[in-house]
Amino acid sequence: MTTRTLPIIVAIVLPLGLMAGCGDDDTSTAAGNDATAPGMSESAEAPYGTYVRTVTKQDLARTAAIRDEHGPHQELPPSGDYQLVIAKGAGQDVIKATTPDGFTIDQDIVTKGDVIRLTSYVDPSVASFCGPEVPAQAQYAFDAREGTLELSPDPTDPCADRDSILTGTWRQG
Repeated sequence: MTTRTLPIIVAIVLPLGLMAGCGDDDTSTAAGNDATAPGMSESAEAPYGTYVRTVTKQDLARTAAIRDEHGPHQELPPSGDYQLVIAKGAGQDVIKATTPDGFTIDQDIVTKGDVIRLTSYVDPSVASFCGPEVPAQAQYAFDAREGTLELSPDPTDPCADRDSILTGTWRQG
């Protein structure tokens, strides 16, 4: 390196270093300011975790009046032990229900207060609770305490399979 290039490098690098040090590194917000991106509402904390519950024949019978299995690949879900995972995603939180035979259905969710809003299927070509004739969106009220999660449709879920599987008391597992 010659002595002529050193002043040029210093002239370029020094201002960049000074600019990097400018600004406020305090990440707290003033009262009344919201750090949430414009147009987005702040979500409440979802009851993240892994839960289990037994879906009974009575759960399936309870929703028989609204059940429609006429679409392609639609069938009554099996009774038995199910697993439910509510997880924080990179861009979207997700709820995953796994049947006793290992089939998993996942939906994107948004949580606000004590309500989980199921918005869309992660990949409806792979798995969904109901066929395309039934809306993917639904809301479930939840009560999470002492290792349990109670879910109930809020107000009703037009998808019988999702209602049969999700509605009830889940325990952490």
